[in-house]
Amino acid sequence: MPTFCSAYVIDIMSSNTRMCRALRIVLEILIFLAVSILAGLMNFNKLRIQPTVRGFFCDDQSLMYPYRPDTVSIGLVCILCVVTPVLLMALIEGIHHYQSRQKGQSWNHSKYATACYKTIGVFLFGMGLTQILGEIGKLAVGRLRPHFFVVCKPDFSKIECFTNNVSVYVDVGDQYCTGTDLSLVTEARKAFPSHHASTAFFAFTYFIIYLQVRFIWTRLEVFRLLLQAVFMGIAIYVGCSRIMDYKHHWSDVLGGAVLGTIVAVLQVRIVSVLPCQRSGRDLQYDISSAYTSRIQDDKDALESQELKELV
Repeated sequence: MPTFCSAYVIDIMSSNTRMCRALRIVLEILIFLAVSILAGLMNFNKLRIQPTVRGFFCDDQSLMYPYRPDTVSIGLVCILCVVTPVLLMALIEGIHHYQSRQKGQSWNHSKYATACYKTIGVFLFGMGLTQILGEIGKLAVGRLRPHFFVVCKPDFSKIECFTNNVSVYVDVGDQYCTGTDLSLVTEARKAFPSHHASTAFFAFTYFIIYLQVRFIWTRLEVFRLLLQAVFMGIAIYVGCSRIMDYKHHWSDVLGGAVLGTIVAVLQVRIVSVLPCQRSGRDLQYDISSAYTSRIQDDKDALESQELKELV
């Protein structure tokens, strides 16, 4: 009888555990989708939120640069900093899953999907957070881009720029802009921080840590170093291109780089745990939520105690 009761309790507990895990996964996916949708709406200005309107000095030469097209377009940034890391992570996880199978065992789609979810899902979630935080900064700060005067074309005849031949701060809105493209004028008020830089540096920081932990093939270590160097170069070039194109001030790019790096590090340290132990031949690797891990340990200890009391 005690054995039957113990088996019954274990079955109930395992069923509840599976249900809790399923609910947790569904909740995480919903959160990921919400962050992604919000990031997309904010990036494409679908929420119609206007940035802070800041004034200027009429003789501010930092705002007199010409308007140029993007050397690195947002589409190219997505390919280099989002699509490429995702494909490489999916490939690496696939190789790991293939090598970890026992002889004669078929491909386990569930395990492979779980591994991709725990790596790529966290990466995309962090990317969405980076976009949201960057857009909040742009709207709140409202810093003018280096080409602001070119797209705004302010009517200086209606603005009192000098007092006693001394340049004064002019706190005016867009009513004095004669530029016809209002979307460009609005975007010209969203310089800090640089979205290109934050995206590139988040992808670089996260992916370089991922490679350091997950790329365990010692004979291809030079190739890993090459990949890390390439992504470092891409991040730096993307940031520098924003200064070359007069789309951002150097401090905007620096702010975006710091934002992307901090979010990536926090993703690795808090949202995901990447413990690794290098032995002479291999690297033991696992990704799990620190919070879930602690809760699961406490739950296992409680279940064990309850079973002992029942038996």
